[in-house]
Amino acid sequence: MQVMMSARKLNARQEYRLKQRERIDGSPLIAKKFPRLKGLRVTLMYYDTKGVTKNGEMKCKMNVEHARSELWFSCSAGDCLAGDFNLSAALASAVAGHHKVAAGEIRCQGARKRGDRERVPCQALLRYRLNLDYD
Repeated sequence: MQVMMSARKLNARQEYRLKQRERIDGSPLIAKKFPRLKGLRVTLMYYDTKGVTKNGEMKCKMNVEHARSELWFSCSAGDCLAGDFNLSAALASAVAGHHKVAAGEIRCQGARKRGDRERVPCQALLRYRLNLDYD
């Protein structure tokens, strides 16, 4: 008797996450791309679309020997599709300028469902701070 197992069909959000994971995993390690960078601390503050209500905060200390140089963080909106925050360019710019601190804000470019079907731009706001240490 032969048992056939069918692969579960991925939804659009799962497919997007899988592609993002492949992109991140394919990027060089931070230590290889930025050899003078010895430490990186990231602070993320998630806000609503108006930038008034804080929906969450996250602080992390990156292990530059193991972390990838594609620096992406997920949108905090659970129903957001294709909306992540890419801090890769901000990191590269800060390292190129040998800055110890880089801060800014970016908007989510994903889409959310309103009602049953209509998709609208997410536009959630992320305020970030990168603290960098060099040798």
